[in-house]
Amino acid sequence: MQHGKTDRILLLLVLCLVVLGVIFVFSSSYYRALRLGENSTYYMIAHLKRVIVAIGFLLLGLFVPYGVIRKMLFPLLIVIVAILTLTVLMGSLQFGAKRSLAIASVGVQISEFVRIWLVFFLANFFAAHPQTASTHRGLVTVLAISFIVIALVAIQPSISVSFVCLATLVVMLIYGCAKIKFLLTASTASAIILAVLIRIFPYAQHRIANFISEPTYQVRQSLIAIGSGGLFGKGPGAGLQKFLFLPGIHNDFIFAHIAEELGFIGCIIVFVFYWQIYLRGLSIAGSVDDEFARLVVLGLNGSIFIIFLVHVGVSIGLLPPTGIPLPFISFGGWSLAANLLAVGVVLQVARRRNL
Repeated sequence: MQHGKTDRILLLLVLCLVVLGVIFVFSSSYYRALRLGENSTYYMIAHLKRVIVAIGFLLLGLFVPYGVIRKMLFPLLIVIVAILTLTVLMGSLQFGAKRSLAIASVGVQISEFVRIWLVFFLANFFAAHPQTASTHRGLVTVLAISFIVIALVAIQPSISVSFVCLATLVVMLIYGCAKIKFLLTASTASAIILAVLIRIFPYAQHRIANFISEPTYQVRQSLIAIGSGGLFGKGPGAGLQKFLFLPGIHNDFIFAHIAEELGFIGCIIVFVFYWQIYLRGLSIAGSVDDEFARLVVLGLNGSIFIIFLVHVGVSIGLLPPTGIPLPFISFGGWSLAANLLAVGVVLQVARRRNL
């Protein structure tokens, strides 16, 4: 029997983080906007526009049957490969990378949606071809397709997004109950590919080298922000790192900004939100009979939590700077759209679960 109702708790948790994101994007960016000669709400308004678009993707994930997406996996693969290839060849150059392609005057960053396609692709593979999934030839074929798509993301270059895709790939292999020897092979191959990518691109080598030798300027300032926040923080709006001491504070290091203004207690509250979202995803996955839907929820849910952990890991100096935004909170458009699309799909599956 289908439940027929949206998981209101999951939706409320996500929307609370989105609202928190709007607040902290403004808090962390108003001084930067003023220094650029703009209104203090410049970045907040820009972020709100992106939130509205992202909510459209949430509704898309909620109302477009996931079975339709499943049937379109191959056409979507062609579209993704085509756009990724065109992005590498003709994309807009920003910070030394071509990550967006102008389509009808809109910069499209398709790489953010690659992990979602990977989740659907691998979920379909394990659900529809369980016998093939247990063979070396079948798994190698699927991994080869996955690695090709991830490689197109990496050569933009976008090592951080490709890392998240590789991590999502491994998670899907675990949830899909791949044999241990296949899992080890895939994990080893992923690690080798990541090492090769780091070796190929000088900027990635530079980041890793700096991370090993000493924290980068951004990480040092992030640690200062987190440490100065103490237990209860300096209070909303009272943080100092937003005064251009910490670059990317409204995006790549917004967790540090939250820690500075809300303190350790605020960080714990934020962590609880993400943990509850993760647990709700596990609960939804465990309450559906459809194996494909179960794997899709587990994969999408796991990828969001991976991104959260990576962002926090960078902020506290455990990982080299990656440029990964904090899900639902950081300033940004396509990453927010991809994450809300994923949540929409999870909510759709929740409406089909058994009582």
